[in-house]
Amino acid sequence: MGAWKSSLKYILESGKDFTDENNRICREVLNLVIEVKNPKDDITRAVEILNSFKKWVYPPLDEIADLILSRKLSPTYSYSYGPRLFNFHNAINQIDNFLIPLLKRNSFSRRGTVLIWNPIQDSNIYKRDVPGLISIDFKIRKQKLNATMVVRSNDLFFGWPANLYQLFVLQDYIGKKLGCKTGSLTTFSNSAHIFKDQFEDIQQVTLD
Repeated sequence: MGAWKSSLKYILESGKDFTDENNRICREVLNLVIEVKNPKDDITRAVEILNSFKKWVYPPLDEIADLILSRKLSPTYSYSYGPRLFNFHNAINQIDNFLIPLLKRNSFSRRGTVLIWNPIQDSNIYKRDVPGLISIDFKIRKQKLNATMVVRSNDLFFGWPANLYQLFVLQDYIGKKLGCKTGSLTTFSNSAHIFKDQFEDIQQVTLD
């Protein structure tokens, strides 16, 4: 996937280094925007590339998809996105009961935003494991459903491929409910970063 590889190369060449709270050397670019205009062309390619490395086990596509579509909390994760989208704080199904009816009523609406971050659960300075994904926005323009996610902290090498695939899966789910073609996917990463221990693997990916 060209967008992923070029973004990794950009961070590698232009990012600024610091040591994070886990004592890892991190190379970061702030507020990085990546747009994938035709995601259906190779949406799984970055995940496949990561799976080709034998030094780790990357989640399979069905597990990645389940984390954003399932209403139930996955027992292997401290949080998952699906329950926050489809049963936010045990109070609202943001997708089926808000977003889809909203866009059916007004396809040009600018209010099609759903939240992942929950201040009641996540705004705690002593809590370490909180969502990187903050919100997702959907807009129908030129009869296509476009999706944008805001990610406060995004490991562009290991995390972004899964995030993008999840965004595609959710976009496809909503698009089918609306009878609407899918459009572009955009990620806005407040902190787009890679880690020093990944540099060798990243260089291999960007050179292929």
